[in-house]
Amino acid sequence: MLRSKLCSSMLLAAAALAICLPLSAATVIQMNLEDMVDRADRIFRGTVLDVREETVQAGGGELPVVVYRVRVDEAFKGTFEEVKDLQIAEIKMLGKLKSTDSSPVRRSAALLDLPRLEVGQDYLLLTTASSAIGLSTTVGLGQGRFEVQGKPGQETVVNGNQNAGLFNGMDATDFGAGVDSLPEGGPLPYNSVAAVIRNLVGQ
Repeated sequence: MLRSKLCSSMLLAAAALAICLPLSAATVIQMNLEDMVDRADRIFRGTVLDVREETVQAGGGELPVVVYRVRVDEAFKGTFEEVKDLQIAEIKMLGKLKSTDSSPVRRSAALLDLPRLEVGQDYLLLTTASSAIGLSTTVGLGQGRFEVQGKPGQETVVNGNQNAGLFNGMDATDFGAGVDSLPEGGPLPYNSVAAVIRNLVGQ
């Protein structure tokens, strides 16, 4: 009986991942910024206002999801909800705020390294289109989740890959006038990355 329940839970988790994540998100390949901008449904900088747990119906059962509510401070691509003169983005990701390693859903989610967002933290996010049951994630998982750090006007951004390969194969002219070569990794000036995103979205 226990084995049967465990198998059912694992099958539900596997089915959920297929339903929840678009192919562009679930296929974790190295992407440059141009690839990520092209695949993203929404691109924005924002601050996480709150986080809560919910469940959704999928595959004949209930799945745990984490819902992030983010104040959009700068929008580059996509549409956002208007709430009291603020733009708000809601992101629903598969998972739990706290879970045990023995959970089949936890093990499946861990394999994909689903990103987490912290309340009060400032991020630059490139998110996928919502799945059939309303779930999404950041493009390329950790690749599309950039933490914004530093003083106003001097902010830097870094993603889950430490920005490695972020500009592979891209033309240096996209980065700004007078730039002959592109950085290969490490924190980058937010204003410079934002300028590149604006150029790519405009194209």
